[in-house]
Amino acid sequence: MFANFLVWFTLLAATPPAAANDFIDIPAGEFRSTVRYGDGDGARAVASFSMSRNTVTIAEFQVFVQANPQWRRDRVPSLLADKGYLANWQQPDRAGKEVDPDAPVTHVSWFAADAYCKSVGTRLPEWSEWEYVAAADARRRDARSDPGWLARSFADGTPHAMDAQHGATPNVYGVSGLHGRVWEWVGDYSTLLGDADKRGAEDGDRLQFCGATGLSFANRDDYAVLKRIALLSAMEPRSTLGNLGFRCARSSP
Repeated sequence: MFANFLVWFTLLAATPPAAANDFIDIPAGEFRSTVRYGDGDGARAVASFSMSRNTVTIAEFQVFVQANPQWRRDRVPSLLADKGYLANWQQPDRAGKEVDPDAPVTHVSWFAADAYCKSVGTRLPEWSEWEYVAAADARRRDARSDPGWLARSFADGTPHAMDAQHGATPNVYGVSGLHGRVWEWVGDYSTLLGDADKRGAEDGDRLQFCGATGLSFANRDDYAVLKRIALLSAMEPRSTLGNLGFRCARSSP
């Protein structure tokens, strides 16, 4: 147990990358989440925070790995990343010329994403924050009542997603790629379904309680969000996927 703690502490004590994604200020607001919390109907109040404009890119994560060689695929412990970690890179610390450096980084575990965000003084967004911002389109803060918008969101996580192409129109907040070809880790992903926290992080007691309440959905018609929740809930924090990346967030002072 103590040895695992030392591994965890060493890997989280990461050197910051040279640059971090720029951030958009998101105003506080209320919305109805697809996830039901306790006996409520999904109504949520989200405090103001900042979210990175784009997902973390391959180039940004490569800088992080080179500055923190403990996160190379040939050095990271299996406890923190499975065999698919950075499997599409040509070298353990370099993606290679055949990979688009501006594309979202994928094949990263929750542990790696969390470490990257912490290294630049940020964190992974919570699910309620991510869902709140992702509900917007280019004109409305909540476009989920639009059947056309919902239909297009079914393609999330594929090359046919509405935000899959470079230069896709950002939403009303100025955030891009939330409905792209890459799905995204969130900080509390393991609490969306089930009754226990899989991460073993410092908030374990709080998250175990939240996980016990996230057992049903307030809106079972939002298929695009439901399949995203199902995917994330099935993951372990060491798991990786070729269409799963991340972005960072910052709490407001």
